[in-house]
Amino acid sequence: MQIKLRLYLILFAFFLFLIDWIFVLTNSTQISFLILVLILFGVPHGALDLYIDQHLQKSDSNQKAFLLKYIGNIIAYALVWYFFPTAALVIFILITAYHFGEIDWLGKTDNIIHKLAYSVIGLLWILLLLSKNINFALQIFIRMERSAFNESQWVQLANKIYPITLIGLFAVYAVLFFFKGLFFSNNKYYYYSLIQQLTLIIFAFFMPLWLCFAFYFGFWHSILSFDKIRITFSMPNDFNGWKNLLIKAAPFSIMAWFGFIYITLSTLNSKDASGIFTLLFISLSVLALPHLQIFTKVKLKPD
Repeated sequence: MQIKLRLYLILFAFFLFLIDWIFVLTNSTQISFLILVLILFGVPHGALDLYIDQHLQKSDSNQKAFLLKYIGNIIAYALVWYFFPTAALVIFILITAYHFGEIDWLGKTDNIIHKLAYSVIGLLWILLLLSKNINFALQIFIRMERSAFNESQWVQLANKIYPITLIGLFAVYAVLFFFKGLFFSNNKYYYYSLIQQLTLIIFAFFMPLWLCFAFYFGFWHSILSFDKIRITFSMPNDFNGWKNLLIKAAPFSIMAWFGFIYITLSTLNSKDASGIFTLLFISLSVLALPHLQIFTKVKLKPD
């Protein structure tokens, strides 16, 4: 259940909050930190999909088939973004909800009911982040020129969704309280999960936008995912174990880094630098679909 690691990450988030409270980090500093964290942890955690598939299949004879399918899914989803951006956004929110939910989840994962529970929690969480930070989200949504929504419609929708997400999260955990035995292998994991969710909500409320994103996407989600992969590969939980994991992720990480650098330079050269967020968002999203198809096969045994 990675309880200790989750605790360490939460303590680190408090440290980041304290640093910002003392020094009042500028937006540019926060964005630079976010980019650095995504480069070091965000990208590499998705660069191990081939090795995960080989490990789970216990074979390395299907590399070409794997890569063809993986790249095919990326191209197909990129075409959806190009022709149907609103539909692509909905798909991205749904797959992100599932993926975030399974990483944050501390309960059982044995059947469809369990998966539905953490998918709902993940959906409410991602909608909370998007609706609370709608001004940032608009930089992405409005730049999708064929979007069916204009700026005022997005704001109105966010204002309606935001309270629903908060009420929904509390309602879900209230239901889980009465069915702890069904969803959790030990009652204590319900309380750990509740405390974890409340803590993440507090961070979302009081942390500056970019610092919050750096913590949740770059540290919390990526490192928990990395640790899940480390356990799957039976690597030791020490410096050498984590170093070897990063080295294993290096080849595909470097390819992704060059891709992001190219996108960044292309955007800057086009004299439309604000579009970098939209392009990076779409680039990350097209990688998320095939990544989810592989990563969801990784399971952890209950503590």
